Amino acid sequence: MKHSLLGRFFKRRSLVNLPVLLAASVSFFFAQAPVAQAAAEATKIELFLAPNTDSTPLWAAYSQGFYKDAGLDVTIRTFPSGSTAFQAYRSGLGTLVMSGDLPSLLYWISSKQDYRAIMVLTRHTKGYVVQALKDITKAQDLEGKSVATRVGSSGSWLLSEFLAKNGVDESKVKVLNLDTNQMPIALCKGDIAAFFVWQPFGSQAQARCDDKVHQLADAKGYMRGYTVLGARPAWLKDNRDAAIAFVQATTRGAVWAEENPAELAAYLEANYGADAKFSENVLTFMDLTPLFDQQFHDDYTSLSAWHMKSAGADAEAVPIDFANFIWTDGVDTLTADKLPAVPAAAKD
Repeated sequence: MKHSLLGRFFKRRSLVNLPVLLAASVSFFFAQAPVAQAAAEATKIELFLAPNTDSTPLWAAYSQGFYKDAGLDVTIRTFPSGSTAFQAYRSGLGTLVMSGDLPSLLYWISSKQDYRAIMVLTRHTKGYVVQALKDITKAQDLEGKSVATRVGSSGSWLLSEFLAKNGVDESKVKVLNLDTNQMPIALCKGDIAAFFVWQPFGSQAQARCDDKVHQLADAKGYMRGYTVLGARPAWLKDNRDAAIAFVQATTRGAVWAEENPAELAAYLEANYGADAKFSENVLTFMDLTPLFDQQFHDDYTSLSAWHMKSAGADAEAVPIDFANFIWTDGVDTLTADKLPAVPAAAKD
């Protein structure tokens, strides 16, 4: 029996005033449709994302023409990670940007809050990994060694939490900032003892290095990783209907992906070289709930607290302010008749 990927609800706080989530089939409807969007000239949107399964709802909506159905002219530009995408986004390029949780928080801070998260794309623990050399069997074995992550990405949070919760002083580990595609190569060569990042890079290292490496841990018990979609407040103000249409079409993509994982995996392999078998497996544990629900609120509060502590005297570090961090107009239009079950891994 196939598990749903679309998540359940958590009791709402007044701070995050959200509706009940989405229908169980592609034919679901929305409580409020954008104003005649399809009939008007298509709104052009440049979408920045990474070519992996953490962008699943976006790829599904794009490949199935759901954005065109909504009157949107979407072009895609790919980056190795959300952190890299923000480097281009900061210069004024792009309309919407997909990123992990920590990059979204850091960009919101550094841009003086010139950013709003408009929906959640994915959340999970199993897809974030600590990939290590075979002789590294516990966190303490990393003392005095070099490890890698994409500094400023969700991997940084995993690294810090993994060391702290296992009683290892982070100062005793040398942290290298590498692009995601460099990590498997560096691990195979023995230049690093481990890396902290999301899949598929752990699996790529396993395939490349064979029995030289192993997966030491995933993120369960340390953090829950998120992928979110964000935009600039000024664009949202001037293009509210288009933004709502984009959220709705992307949610439609999430539902389609849930029902057609093999087809989506084949699309990613044919167009971006992503291993289809691996992608289909990842889709069994991803939660695609798009809402800013209680789980989101709690996890981002924890992330913000960790960042404040790790930033120390950094004057830019400020606690998250959900009223200015999220834009709910899009997800507020979603409705549902019933909720699918969540995969066990997504509940962790």
